[in-house]
Parts: sequence; C-alpha cells; structure tokens
Amino acid sequence: MLPREQVQTMRAPIQLPLQQRLAAVAALLMLAPLGTHAADTRFGVDAELTYDTNVNRAAWANEEKSDEILAVEGYAARSFRLSPRSGAVVRGGLRLREHREFGDLSNLAALGRVAYRFQPSPGYTGAWIELAGTAEVLGYRDSGLRDGYIVTGTASVGKYLTDRIRLGAGLGLDEREGKDGALYDLSNTRAWLTLDYRVSSGITLYGSTTWIQGDQVFTANHLATQSQLIPYADVIVADPAFADAFGGAPVTAYRMEATTMLFEAGVNIPIRGNQALDFGASWFDSEADQGGAKYDGATFRIGYLYRFR
Repeated sequence: MLPREQVQTMRAPIQLPLQQRLAAVAALLMLAPLGTHAADTRFGVDAELTYDTNVNRAAWANEEKSDEILAVEGYAARSFRLSPRSGAVVRGGLRLREHREFGDLSNLAALGRVAYRFQPSPGYTGAWIELAGTAEVLGYRDSGLRDGYIVTGTASVGKYLTDRIRLGAGLGLDEREGKDGALYDLSNTRAWLTLDYRVSSGITLYGSTTWIQGDQVFTANHLATQSQLIPYADVIVADPAFADAFGGAPVTAYRMEATTMLFEAGVNIPIRGNQALDFGASWFDSEADQGGAKYDGATFRIGYLYRFR
C-alpha cells in the first residue's frame, strides 16, 4: 500500500532470477557515484525495512499474516529550468523488494517519473502547481498474478505557510495491468492531503491522509467471510503466494470495488548532510462498496536515505 515513474510506459514485465536482480541493483549503486559530476543530475539510494501487519490483505482478522520487507532503491534525477517560474524533473531507477516470510512476493521494479511544476505568483510562500506522470514495471519472483505494470497521473498543489510549515493536496489516477489473469487489473482514483513541519535543524515531521476509490484485492478462506465477498467480486482466483501459511492450499483472492483510507505519519532526521534517517508508520482500512467485507492493518518503517549530491 500505503501509500511509495517513467517517461515512457513500459509494457513488458521483467522476469529475472533473484541473482540477476541483485546484480542489477548492485551495478546501479556502483555506477551512481561516477555521474555525480553531471551539473544537473542527482543520484541517491534509499534503503527501507518495513513490517506489514496484514500483508495478505485478509478480510477475516484470524487469517491476517505479517511480514518483514527489505527494499533498496537506486535512482537518478535530472532537473530542467523552463522559465523563471517553472521547471521539470525526470527521474528513473530500480527497486528491489525482499519479503522475509512470503518470498514469492519479492520483486524487482523499474521506475520512472516526469513532473512539471509551475508557480503562478513568485515568492517563498507562493503556491505551486505540479503535473506528474509515473510508470512502474514489476517482475515478481514467483507470482505471475502480480507481474505487470502501473501507470499514474497526478495533479497537486503545495504552499509554504511559513518557513517551517508546508501544506499539499492532490488528485491521482492509477491504472495497473497484470500479466497473468485479471486479478491485478486495477483502476483507482486517489485524493490526498499532506502536512510537513520542520521542527529544527532540518528535522521534519510529516503526515498525510489519502482517500482511494476503486479496485482492491481481498483474500479469505473463512466461509462466513467468503459469503460477503463472492456475490460482489469482479474476479475470484486462487493465489498460491500465501499457501505455505495455510497448510499448502492457495488462498482465494477477490478483486472488488472498495473505498480505502490511508493515514501516514513520520519523521525525517538528517545526518551528516547528505544522509538521513526516516521513521514512519501507516494505517490502512479498506471496505468493499457492497457486502460489508473489509480489511485493515498497519505498516511500520525504518529508512536510510543517501544522496550523492
């Protein structure tokens, strides 16, 4: 979830063995310092350890399974000044996610983003408008249901109220297409509000609230819960990714229209100038539009961020 972008949409999913995935990420990280002399190009590495209390998005509380996920992302970004009041940013990278308990969910993603930002009125406290498009190509270790790509378009506004407080709001459309079957052919609309508060010495507290309307994937083996899901599900398939946790039998997954709320809070703490630690927690709650089925849970995250320049 959560909540967490490429110039050209890539439609062919990545299918690489784990060793090749690790090698690809390692190569990116080793090459990144070589480009630090490029005038407008920035490089960075983000590493993150997340604990998810309901990784299988179970609709019955007794079937919730937790997992620890280690993610490493290397990226390059380049900025372009288009006018005194506008500019663009292009970013691309690779991200590897490793699941400790449910290894089939481990994946490699190619990421890309392009954004255009315009400030109608000059000045530090002047509001800005941003239009952005992202793309993500996903290849999973052993879960063909989830292979595929995601494309997103967003429009957002932001404003500094003071030198310490920044507000933001936006709308987004997400389209995901799965390679194997229709379970992960998802379409969502998002709206969000954000607040950042700089405490002192660069330490920043942040929070966000996100409303999501559209397709969600629920899982359930419990008969009473299944009776809430089956009549209203658009897609029903067996998902073997969580089979080991249920005696070897695949769980049943349901794609349904739902309303989801996501809340996040965190703190960013700079260390040694170009490095930072990031601690965050999020809470999610998704309720099907019909039938009353729902899932909820939380994630807790520790991150390390390094910027080469």
